[in-house]
Amino acid sequence: MRLIRLLLRGAVLATAALGLVPVSASAAGFAIFEEGARGMGFAGAYTAQTQDGSAIFYNAAGIAFLKGTQIYIGGTLIHPSSDFTGDAPFPGPAVTETGAVGVIPVPAVYYTQHLSPGLVLGVGIDSPFGLRTQWANPDTYSGRYISLEAEVKSISLNPTLAYKLADRLSIGAGLDVRFSSVSLRRRVPSVSPFTQKVVDIAEVTLQSNTNTGFGFNLGLLAKPSENLALGVGYRHRVKIDYDGAATFKQIPTGNTQFDTLVTPSLPATPPALTSSIEFPSIVTTGAAYTWKDWTFAVDADWYQWSTFSRLTFVFADQPNLSQSLPENYADSWQFRFGLERRLNDSWAVRAGYARDNTPVPASSVTPLLPDSTRDIFALGVSWTSGRLRLDAGGWYVRFQDRSTQGLDRDGYNGTYHSSAINGGLSLGYRF
Repeated sequence: MRLIRLLLRGAVLATAALGLVPVSASAAGFAIFEEGARGMGFAGAYTAQTQDGSAIFYNAAGIAFLKGTQIYIGGTLIHPSSDFTGDAPFPGPAVTETGAVGVIPVPAVYYTQHLSPGLVLGVGIDSPFGLRTQWANPDTYSGRYISLEAEVKSISLNPTLAYKLADRLSIGAGLDVRFSSVSLRRRVPSVSPFTQKVVDIAEVTLQSNTNTGFGFNLGLLAKPSENLALGVGYRHRVKIDYDGAATFKQIPTGNTQFDTLVTPSLPATPPALTSSIEFPSIVTTGAAYTWKDWTFAVDADWYQWSTFSRLTFVFADQPNLSQSLPENYADSWQFRFGLERRLNDSWAVRAGYARDNTPVPASSVTPLLPDSTRDIFALGVSWTSGRLRLDAGGWYVRFQDRSTQGLDRDGYNGTYHSSAINGGLSLGYRF
């Protein structure tokens, strides 16, 4: 019996360690670009536009062209959905699973104020990266030993200064203070010595504290003519070191003898853990052309996902479980296009399209992040009255079906089918 207890304890802790691996990986493959409702209507093609404070996110130099003191406040509701069809040998072609994430709110607030005729101070609060995944039917879900629920939260506080070098030329720079936390909930399996069957013996929750990292952002905006604007933005990578713990909750198996063996194998004190995420650098380039009542915008955005090549984590009290695993993400591009038509002094409508290429290799496609290349179709509308403006934007995000190609490192292979519907609303006011 003592030997069984020791084997159980080793298996439980090893399972907890392996469960941490994809949590950070999931953040590295999920960027959020919905940082203002007007920009959403252009499908995110906003690097060369100067209409509101969300320029703090897209291109810091843009706020130099804003008039007066302005506030731009709102948020986006993201509703993702995913289904999974298994492959042989595990979990098998007859297995289908359904995601159960619900709706994810993403707030964004921007404030800008002139300090002098050419110098503008801005402060932005937004969420450039984040993730939440959750799967239905936790007691029977075939991937429950990998993940039942995972979440990466990040909020950026971004004080920014922009300066007009000339009537049609500006520069900008800001400090990116990133607050972030990660969590994962999953089941712990074991083979019962009484039935020789795999059963769930515990549920483990890995939870970090909210930790902080620092970066910066830069921008350049030029208007060669009254109709044409060209912009370049850069957001530096941010590394955050996480500390937290793993909490275990025993699940009764229905076998009293086995449950008695399991109880001492579960850590009485949550084991401490540390990990880190290096969120990638972003380069945005864009152009906007206005003629009569029309505006056309195009962006090409580059993400340096290759900085996420390995994931290292440490259990301080269990150094034998510490690991450094390859992730092998690749740098990726996004291409964005948007068109606006101003109907009159009060109303404007817009539409857009974007192609967002995934950085995630097949071996890293897991229930935590069933990521794939996606097509984004956008619509938007604005209503303006004096100093007040209300913007609305909506996205339909169609993910390409993504197969693990038999390469999933957990041996959980199949094809993911995903989509998302996002809606944003922002209120702007100029004092």
